[in-house]
Amino acid sequence: MRAIIHSVHSQTPQTIAQLGEELELVVSLDSHLDVFGEGDTSFYPEGLRTIAARTAAHNMIPHASGGSAGTQLVVAIPERMLAAHVADVESQLPPSIRVTDLTRAVRSTVDYLKTAMGIEVYQSPPKSLLNLIGRTKRARSWLLDVDIDFIHEMQGESYTRIVDPEPGVLATLAQVVDFIDKARPETITISEAKVSAIKDPGSRFSDFIARLRDMGYTVEERGIFSSDDEVIRGISVCREFYEEVSKSLMADQMDEMIEGNARRFEDEEKAAAKAFFESKGYQK
Repeated sequence: MRAIIHSVHSQTPQTIAQLGEELELVVSLDSHLDVFGEGDTSFYPEGLRTIAARTAAHNMIPHASGGSAGTQLVVAIPERMLAAHVADVESQLPPSIRVTDLTRAVRSTVDYLKTAMGIEVYQSPPKSLLNLIGRTKRARSWLLDVDIDFIHEMQGESYTRIVDPEPGVLATLAQVVDFIDKARPETITISEAKVSAIKDPGSRFSDFIARLRDMGYTVEERGIFSSDDEVIRGISVCREFYEEVSKSLMADQMDEMIEGNARRFEDEEKAAAKAFFESKGYQK
């Protein structure tokens, strides 16, 4: 059994592809839905492409193992974080098509992810991770993917922390370790821990890794960035590009995009990218 540590979530699909296994199932533990885009970051500077693809990791995972039947993806996300995701997306839609009832909007989002994208949402907490074990036992081959922002105790060691979550909103480290101990995935991919937490033997992250070793997992690191500053600055610049360029273009062209025509948006976004990133000190 093996656990593979990455810096950012978009490295997970790359690792799955490199494993060369036809996975039937991936269970991903995450406090965010990484379903924005298809991972095409070709118009980003090379030094930002891996970071820019973080927001599309869940879209990329089902296609990474190369199986002819495709890989089933179950994303376990806390109920409160799913609601926050849906509310954020709804706020960016034209008022005429917004779903004002949050419960109905969440249900619509879950249905859309399942039918249009093949991503099954499992709201945990409040549902227990242990209820997924029957599903994993039936799968011929499966992999567990852990974004550490799913775990309550690790928020201070994650790149996209949830600020001051109330008890019970996020899963605890003990609950995640118990799930792993009972489900025994052959491979675990882990991401989004700060470099400083990975290197610190006294961190909560290191405690998590020590528990995996006690269960018999070998641990390796793949693609760990050189510093937290590199990752944090990259995330900041990518977010700024979205807020200043992509978001405004999207608002201007929302009607066309709703009708399925995103070509003009994509062309204008790419045209604006070069000047924007050069202004931030990034070269193609």
